[in-house]
Amino acid sequence: MKTIFIPTVIAFSFIWMLVTSCKHEPELIPGTPEVCFDRDVMLIINSNCNVPGCHGSNGEAPSLSTYDDVRRFVEPGKPVHSKLHEVITANPNSERFMPPKPKTALTNEQIDILSLWILQGAEHTTCP
Repeated sequence: MKTIFIPTVIAFSFIWMLVTSCKHEPELIPGTPEVCFDRDVMLIINSNCNVPGCHGSNGEAPSLSTYDDVRRFVEPGKPVHSKLHEVITANPNSERFMPPKPKTALTNEQIDILSLWILQGAEHTTCP
């Protein structure tokens, strides 16, 4: 499954760059694998956002520890209009860019996975 998923993500990345340069919402490519919230999205959130001093449950910033927490920052089907997408794709030198320095920015693959999940409807999916 992973060998099919990575080329699809790369293709999606290229299309994503073309489409978002005009600030229009992209369209799903037929046959695109489903991004799983529990397996894919929370892995990225937990390793980059849900860390001490950031969006954990300690009250320092809005929590991102549950689906409902993450969902508050997402417009299903509309990555370009979602706060989550906005902050992870902002200018790295701006104050709204996440994760903030000195933390490492998300990779393009991680951004693509989160964007694709939003585009697919931001459902609370559990996959094997």
